[in-house]
Amino acid sequence: MKLTLKINMVLVPAIALVLAGALIAVKRIADRTALEETDRTARLMMAAAQATFDYTVEQIKPALEAKYQFLVQSVSSYAATETIGRMQNQFHDYRYHVAALNPTNKRDLADAWETAAIQSLAQSGAAEFTEVRTLDRGRFDFIAVPIRITNDACLTCHSVPEAAPRIMIDTYGRGGGFGWKLNEVIGAQVVSVPMSVAQRRADGLFRGVVYLLVGAFAAVLFVANAILYLVVTRRLGRLSRVADRISRGDIDAALTSSSGSDLLAVLEQSFERMRVSLKLAMQAALRPVSGGGLAAPADWPLPAAAMDLLKSRLAAQWGPLVSMLVDRAAEGATTRREFIERLLQTVPDGQQGKLRQDLERELPVNR
Repeated sequence: MKLTLKINMVLVPAIALVLAGALIAVKRIADRTALEETDRTARLMMAAAQATFDYTVEQIKPALEAKYQFLVQSVSSYAATETIGRMQNQFHDYRYHVAALNPTNKRDLADAWETAAIQSLAQSGAAEFTEVRTLDRGRFDFIAVPIRITNDACLTCHSVPEAAPRIMIDTYGRGGGFGWKLNEVIGAQVVSVPMSVAQRRADGLFRGVVYLLVGAFAAVLFVANAILYLVVTRRLGRLSRVADRISRGDIDAALTSSSGSDLLAVLEQSFERMRVSLKLAMQAALRPVSGGGLAAPADWPLPAAAMDLLKSRLAAQWGPLVSMLVDRAAEGATTRREFIERLLQTVPDGQQGKLRQDLERELPVNR
């Protein structure tokens, strides 16, 4: 297995693990940001409704009551519902509802969730009740703020039917909106905002971050592999090829060592010095002969260095198996001639002539 592949087998899973962790964190941040944005929008709607409540109570109601006994436009909940309702004509999934357990206007009757929210606010005394709900139309952020009777003037219209203005009874009847008590939580302002709008923006941001991070990690991986090839694997490959040639008997296979002081440069320089030293040692161990062989004709058995060099040269032509055959033929041979004849017997007849020529060139024999 190639070195680059081995390194990538470690590097790629590590990068994938880091990338997965980063994307999980980014996804959580994006989702939390979407929820916070939705919550801010819901609170903005609630603030707008409350401002309408306050404006109606402080300015509209006194001005109308100075001329009229009762007008529905002077009711703060009615004013807030009508005002925010005009916004809902453009933003259909954004909802504002004044919900009451015992409303004067039947459109203000609380549903099951609103009833539970009002009861929770009444029991806990909390300033608000929030929940993210999953409906058929998607996920919605709900905020409910209690409506508490803190003004005795409210009881003028909502204590008993007999005390209420005649026009109010004619408009809404006697069926609801009575029996309220001071400091009682009689309902809640409820705002619901869809999370889909903010979630789409968050998902778009997340996809952008995914593309950015994947591209960045891919670029890092590409650059790392390029550097690995240029600085490490290419030089190790060159060193490996030269070492293989030397092991096969090509002692003159020189390595062009790199200049520098990094670890591979030092290794290349050391390897080249070792090759030169080996060549000089073998030249010193072998006596030159006129026939160009490994040793003088009378030498037997051959010196160990000469025998190893013979194996290397023959292996380059006949394959690595010849080393074992040379060792077997040398066992018990008393002369160089006997050694050659025994080695020839180990190869097919058709190859004996070529092998004899190679052996007699390397090992001159006295005639």
